[in-house]
Amino acid sequence: MDLTDPQNMGKSRDTRFINRVFTLHEQELISRAENQDAVLWALWAGKEATYKLVKKHNPSATSVPRLYKVSLDCAEGSVGLCPGSDAITGFVDTPYGRIEIKVFITSDYVHCIGTTSTPDEMDALVWHVDRISPDSQASPDYESAFVRKALKLRLSTYLDECTEDIEIRRVNSSYGLGPPFVCIKGEPAAIDISLSHDGLLAAYAFATTAGNNPVSESKGYQEWARQ
Repeated sequence: MDLTDPQNMGKSRDTRFINRVFTLHEQELISRAENQDAVLWALWAGKEATYKLVKKHNPSATSVPRLYKVSLDCAEGSVGLCPGSDAITGFVDTPYGRIEIKVFITSDYVHCIGTTSTPDEMDALVWHVDRISPDSQASPDYESAFVRKALKLRLSTYLDECTEDIEIRRVNSSYGLGPPFVCIKGEPAAIDISLSHDGLLAAYAFATTAGNNPVSESKGYQEWARQ
């Protein structure tokens, strides 16, 4: 979530949105926070990331936000929420089980990753946030193409493959367009990916799934590039 986007600023004053999206416990966390917008979008990012993850395993999963109940290990304070910490751990209780999450907050954005595995395995996820040039002709299609290109470039380096051999595909099903997946030289690859964009920010996350485990050789990290 782009915290600098005018549409996202001051959203904590939108009582109709808050009542529709957040549980009473989450609403209390927002109202008590020093930086209410940061807490609001941290909770929202947790719900959104969890829904995308659950949808991969349960195509018929509901998207009703209040059914995804977010708990953060530290939910008060200023932008960082937890002084001295660069990330907040937590979990989301859903109709399909509990999902472990980690939320990263800066003065510019909120970014959330999640896993159905153990919290420690989140450290193997690779993720990156990019800023889209404000001079670009921003549109959903452009932003989608931007983040796909960024992910392909990263996968090319990570897997030692040519970018021309890497495709990001989605297929239609009875539930609509499925989640994106990676093909290398026309064949599906054992790589789990997630793409997102908001405002002038685009982000991706990925992990190899060979052996049903994320990669162990890479450590989770934060990258921030201004373009």
